[in-house]
Amino acid sequence: MLKVVHIKRRNFQTTVVRLLPFILSLGIAFPMFCYLYTNVKSLTLYVKPFLEYDATGGTKVVLERIKTFTPLHKTHTSTQTILKLNQTMHSRTKPSDKQNQIIRQQKCTGCFSENIALIINNEEICKPSSESIDILIMITSSPQNKLSRDAIRDTWLKHTKMNKGNIRYVFLLGESHMTKELEEENFQTMDIILGGFKDTYNNLTYKTLMSFQWATKHCRNAQFVMKTDDDVYVHIPRLKRVITDNSNALQNAVGGSCHRVARPIRDKRSKWYASFESYPEKTYPGYCSGTGYVTSLNVITKIVEISKTVPFFHLEDVYVALCIKKSGLRLHPISGFMLAYDFRNCENNDNKLVTIHQVSVSMLRRIWEISCSSNKV
Repeated sequence: MLKVVHIKRRNFQTTVVRLLPFILSLGIAFPMFCYLYTNVKSLTLYVKPFLEYDATGGTKVVLERIKTFTPLHKTHTSTQTILKLNQTMHSRTKPSDKQNQIIRQQKCTGCFSENIALIINNEEICKPSSESIDILIMITSSPQNKLSRDAIRDTWLKHTKMNKGNIRYVFLLGESHMTKELEEENFQTMDIILGGFKDTYNNLTYKTLMSFQWATKHCRNAQFVMKTDDDVYVHIPRLKRVITDNSNALQNAVGGSCHRVARPIRDKRSKWYASFESYPEKTYPGYCSGTGYVTSLNVITKIVEISKTVPFFHLEDVYVALCIKKSGLRLHPISGFMLAYDFRNCENNDNKLVTIHQVSVSMLRRIWEISCSSNKV
């Protein structure tokens, strides 16, 4: 009996020794199989959008150089296929917002639809159309900045007499998780234009073109237009004088804090980063700061028309400059934009200041409360 047990044990050991190489091979092969399966699958997912882009765009592009851009919604352009590609790759690669750019086309047809979708329109703001409106002020804002909008309404926008005077205004926003709150806010104020696209920094160009389109359709009785932001204080009396003094020039120009020469920022850490793929040229055309510029409705109409042939660029003031250049329009530097407020000298502010940038809510209210005669309504 003991001999039989010994033989069985020896046979078991022999079997284990013979199977050991197979067991070791399986231990190496199985993880390798899992690794290859996962990576081949992800490789297939990554290459597929690239092939779609190559087939629809007709352009041979190196895979590693493809970048994505913030996905847009409810905006119909001739580059819909590219936008679908952006959405697909954005969901898989999740790049940072500053790297979120795609190779920019040099030419396009129908770059911007004539009708960027609107969720809130407020087309009655400039009516009756028989009344002449001196200035239409268009203010870009972010959904979460209700305190800023309220502060502006309570201070320098009082010159508009609640959109009943010869100066009218609108706040410009895009879609977000706060769309319902914006609809409720608009129910009280009736001064919001809400576009059917994501409200992101990289979509400011869409927000601006939306406002230009709206002005040409619903505020054609406006003589002049100002575009500004919700962190800017606008000295309305001084703005009116500046427009009067430059009225002839503004019929074919955009005026404000204008830069004749500027270079793209290639530092990915910068808010104004532009990749070589999105903008290969060494310099930008001259542009006026998007924090505040003025022009005529005539110029706005020309920009809307030429935008149909100017490919998208994510920096709004540069994109407007590209349209200005292609339209044969001009830049018109005007002093007083983006100045610092002098709390010790009201008279100096009244004579020089048009806009102050990066103004907090508390600072905005403080400036308004200072007893300068021309600052009040």
